[in-house]
Amino acid sequence: MNYLAHFLLSKQDEALIIGNFIADDVKGNQYKNYPEAIQQGILMHREIDTFTDSHPIVANSKNLIRKFQKKYTPVVVDVFYDYFLATNFNNYSNFKLKEFSTKTYATLNENINFLTPKTKYILHHMSKNNWLYNYSTVQGIQRALTGLSRRTTFENDMQVAHHLLLEFKSELKTDFEQFYPKLIQHVRNI
Repeated sequence: MNYLAHFLLSKQDEALIIGNFIADDVKGNQYKNYPEAIQQGILMHREIDTFTDSHPIVANSKNLIRKFQKKYTPVVVDVFYDYFLATNFNNYSNFKLKEFSTKTYATLNENINFLTPKTKYILHHMSKNNWLYNYSTVQGIQRALTGLSRRTTFENDMQVAHHLLLEFKSELKTDFEQFYPKLIQHVRNI
């Protein structure tokens, strides 16, 4: 799952939001350097990723696009799933997507001292370009994947992956709709 899903699964808990946001940049036991509530967000993020990466429904989505995206297939599927979450946000949240996005950026900015240099940089661009809200459009997904493409070390085709979203939209949406409730339930149990 990508940013939007991690933030929504944080249940409006400020520390969980922060932890979920910085988790990819906090390696190994470095999470113990943060307050306990933020540690829980980091560990939650890791558990969400582990559950997602090993789930057979997600594997089905990956198999649809693997020959086109190769090494970056998991990243692309995570972004695609945020698209389906964003386009059906009212099915999973009492907030409107725009309101949720604004509230999330405000929470992160109010707690900027807990962010790593990398996540401060990401937050600047995320809020400036309203990534969370723009995940609800194919153009927003294209911009997100193009940005990811530029930041990777290895050659990739993420900048054109939005075509796969359109080509396999029905199958990917079905996978997302089957998987996301299972993820919600899993997060409730951790």
